[in-house]
Amino acid sequence: MVIPKPGKPDYSVPKAYRMISILPTLSKTIEHVVLTRMTVFAPNCLSPLQFACWKGYSPLDAVHLILEKVHKASNDKLYSSALFLEVQGTYDKVLHQRLAEIMSTNNFPPYLVYWVQSYLSDRSVRITDGAASEPYFIAIQVGIPQGSPLSPFLFNVYSSPLCHNHQRLGVELMVSYVDDYCLLAISVS
Repeated sequence: MVIPKPGKPDYSVPKAYRMISILPTLSKTIEHVVLTRMTVFAPNCLSPLQFACWKGYSPLDAVHLILEKVHKASNDKLYSSALFLEVQGTYDKVLHQRLAEIMSTNNFPPYLVYWVQSYLSDRSVRITDGAASEPYFIAIQVGIPQGSPLSPFLFNVYSSPLCHNHQRLGVELMVSYVDDYCLLAISVS
């Protein structure tokens, strides 16, 4: 289903709309069960600085952590530089095989890796705006469904290597909330 994104100035362009997956209730229930099983393995894979993954954490917790680091640097007479990024179309770009490799490397049990691969395979989409729809389905080879309870978790697993390797980039702190990132560098000048 295609829904308009709020606050867009021009609804004649495709980027002003978001595609969402309308899944049956039974499917969403199964996804919640699988998500519950997968979160047990989250500490093996996810960074504690991926705030969307941990129960009881919110974007405000991420902001407080960033501000705490900046204030400490300022008190130590150091300079802080922050780069804020939002990666657009993140769910649409997840490579299924790479996601499976990351899950396997981080000790997710094979049955969960296979389940995710099966869940993401042989998918197709038909575009509709509620009034009219395309007459045929199009096969999808990459991406995870927008609107699925599993998708935020799967994307965080997919992006976890980046979050674990931020210090090799010369970054003091990297905080993420799904597809929003803050890179914080602290230096003497």
